[in-house]
Amino acid sequence: MKFDGIFFDSGNTIYGFGQEQGDDPASGDVAAGGPQRAAAALRWLGHEVTDDDVATHVTRLTRQGRQAGPAWTEETLVTGLFENLELQVRRDEIVYVTGVFSGPRYSSWLYPGIAATLEELSRLGLFIGLIANTSVPGWVMDRNFRGVGLLQYLTVRVYSGDEGVEKPDPAIFRLAEQRSELSPERLIYMGDKVEADMAGAEAAGWSSILFRSVVDTSHDRADFEIDTWSQLPALLAGRVSCRR
Repeated sequence: MKFDGIFFDSGNTIYGFGQEQGDDPASGDVAAGGPQRAAAALRWLGHEVTDDDVATHVTRLTRQGRQAGPAWTEETLVTGLFENLELQVRRDEIVYVTGVFSGPRYSSWLYPGIAATLEELSRLGLFIGLIANTSVPGWVMDRNFRGVGLLQYLTVRVYSGDEGVEKPDPAIFRLAEQRSELSPERLIYMGDKVEADMAGAEAAGWSSILFRSVVDTSHDRADFEIDTWSQLPALLAGRVSCRR
């Protein structure tokens, strides 16, 4: 096998945000409900706050956070929320409110066949990991991957908010190399964004796979392009090419 390990993107590669089916809440609705959930969590902790006050502060803090760089996370936002509301900044309460604010991820949001594919890749002996640009703290991401039954497959997870660096900067790929103890020429990355995922993998000397969930082509930036997770085992085992 040409590769020793594969790392994945998260949104629109593992979770199909905006493409959900079934009776579970949609990802957009879960995201929009964050301020209301945070307000309810604060009241449960005994703080007198209103939904409107919390929503106003969250909007302003989010706007500021977008300018702060990749080290900003929802936990940073919630810390700022406590400060803006003139509440005692307690780590135990911040962690609780952050988890509630971030909300759940549902198994119904996953692309079909992911768990079975990861199990097969594991049987093939591939090292499996994740590199994600996200403002969700790593501990919340891990909680959610555990909830949808995928955490046990993702041996190394590298989250931009925790590390203060994001794709396409090759530095985030170097962290994955160091933690997996694998060399770049033996690693491949799968994502849905050409300018973040393909460009970052290329800059780091990795091979890449475009998962065509959002765009139809990488315009020759990716080494491979696929439409379903079920195509991965044969591709990585060299049984099919799935070339551009």
